[in-house]
Amino acid sequence: MSEAATLSEKNRQHWECVLPPRSSSFSSFAACWQAPADADSEFASSYDEKAWAKDLVRDIAAGVIQHRAWIGVDWVTKDKSGLSSEREVRMLDYACGPGNIASTLFPYVTQVRGVDLSSGMVQEFNRRAAALDFSPDRFHAWQGDLLADPATQSAIGGEEFFGFDLVTCSMAFHHIENSELACERFVERLKPGTGVLCIIDLVPDGSHHGHGHGHGHGHGHGHGHAHGKAQGHGAEAADNKQSPWGAYPAQASDSTIAHGGFTKERMESLLKASGCEDVKYLELDKELAFGPDFANVKRRAFMVRGRRAG
Repeated sequence: MSEAATLSEKNRQHWECVLPPRSSSFSSFAACWQAPADADSEFASSYDEKAWAKDLVRDIAAGVIQHRAWIGVDWVTKDKSGLSSEREVRMLDYACGPGNIASTLFPYVTQVRGVDLSSGMVQEFNRRAAALDFSPDRFHAWQGDLLADPATQSAIGGEEFFGFDLVTCSMAFHHIENSELACERFVERLKPGTGVLCIIDLVPDGSHHGHGHGHGHGHGHGHGHAHGKAQGHGAEAADNKQSPWGAYPAQASDSTIAHGGFTKERMESLLKASGCEDVKYLELDKELAFGPDFANVKRRAFMVRGRRAG
């Protein structure tokens, strides 16, 4: 198994059962690892119910809406009767979590397809969609790994998973070991000449580099977690018996992290190398706050977008 595949599997396992609510019957993360495969549904349905997590989701969504025109998609417009445009605008949200970014942008597209490594997050995405009376043909998620061998991706390999007007990956890109391959796979799902890739993630933080950062995927991905190390996750992290963000093993989340953030230059280079033109980068105006669960850490986030060349 390749290193990238190994990290994908670690992420899948981690998000299947990660830091359940404190009211859960699981007394520790270690106990959670031995829970049934469907135990993740409790976490997936409640991870973003805390006040600080709700604020985090709100702040990222507000930043996305603020810069919606900047993203560069030819959005649909809607009125009280529904769509006021007959053309399709299709969105693929990778590492979609329970659907926070997908639902944020749903008013401006005609169809959303979510993909996540975690079956629990996919179930929660679809449960929330059903509760909002979103039809599956317009708003639905599948379990899958875009970085895996395409021959093994029958669930997300059909024509409906290509030709998107927008592909998003929100606050999950740092979990992906092979950034180059990820961008290539994202771009190949876009419409040539018009499709837009938009990635939202963290700026490297000098004050915490080499120590730790906590952040919640309260965006498209939507998962909340803390990292004992900002980058590297080497022997020093392994020696820590507790995360500085709480009484659970730092190694549990560290093992799923590939990068401690991305610079403007790195992201622009990645998108251009993957076949994007008109690449633009900005930082969100408001710092993201991660609440008392994660030592009230604040981090800056960025958005980068590029259009697939024709």
